[in-house]
Amino acid sequence: MQITMMGRHVEITPALREYAEQKLKKIARYSFKSVVATVRLTVEKYRHMAEIVLWVNGDRILAKEETDEMYQSIDLAMGKIEQRLRKYKEKLSRHKPSSNHRFHPSDAEKPNPIRTRKPHLVSTLALDDVLSRLAAAKTDYFVFIDDDDEKLKLVVRKKNDQFEMTELILG
Repeated sequence: MQITMMGRHVEITPALREYAEQKLKKIARYSFKSVVATVRLTVEKYRHMAEIVLWVNGDRILAKEETDEMYQSIDLAMGKIEQRLRKYKEKLSRHKPSSNHRFHPSDAEKPNPIRTRKPHLVSTLALDDVLSRLAAAKTDYFVFIDDDDEKLKLVVRKKNDQFEMTELILG
């Protein structure tokens, strides 16, 4: 576990650091592999605030507490963290799909309406070169960047061997 401690208007003494690290080591019982913890301790007049942020498997778990003593703030924030970790672990262990992702047998029978092809290389060409390539090719379309105005264009062969050019705008 990687732990970072920061203090604002408070000196982080070795005793305070050790106390916070000891509390954070208790979360090892939840057996998450990658945990990054940030502890921010702040003092403003009589208010002692502890903010603990955990990054567990890419998810953020946050707890903030404010009391008149720093050790008590750390304890209360760790209590919240443990409660939220317990809830997070239960959520992961349920393995129930959410209601909008349920599998229906009729879904497997529907064919995918979009056919994926390999990537298309867009070249910078003159219109005459495009027409000659399109005449020799088996496809009915050609996407290119026009030499004259440097705009993305599409040329499509129609049924009567006429060509239609459309300027494509990325949006």
